[in-house]
Amino acid sequence: MSDPIQSNPFNRHLGFQLIERSAERVTMSLAPQEWFLQEGGVIHGGIITSLADTAAVYLIFPDLPADRSMTGIELKVNFLRAARIANGELTATAHAVKVGRQIAVCSVDVHQREELIATGLFTYFVGLQRVPA
Repeated sequence: MSDPIQSNPFNRHLGFQLIERSAERVTMSLAPQEWFLQEGGVIHGGIITSLADTAAVYLIFPDLPADRSMTGIELKVNFLRAARIANGELTATAHAVKVGRQIAVCSVDVHQREELIATGLFTYFVGLQRVPA
């Protein structure tokens, strides 16, 4: 599996792109599409949250032991300004706040045109036993 982001149908469908990944940081992007719009002509908050969550997941998941997996247990997102198609690509950057034996917490900032659109805190249970595919 050469690109774990693109191997996931949800990620592929929305068009998430991995820009960079290290143990300290993940940056992902998303080109807005017309069908992302909600009433009022702004990009739906669920799309922005999905991008942020996926960036946080790919910060933690690739470094888990082969027998472990993870699942989200809490998230909080503050939307700071409207995201619009005309403003171009959305970029989410995730950083680890703390990664423990069973719980991981990540912060994620989402930008559009250098403007901070949203910021969030994502908590994951990382002690989950991985089920073979």
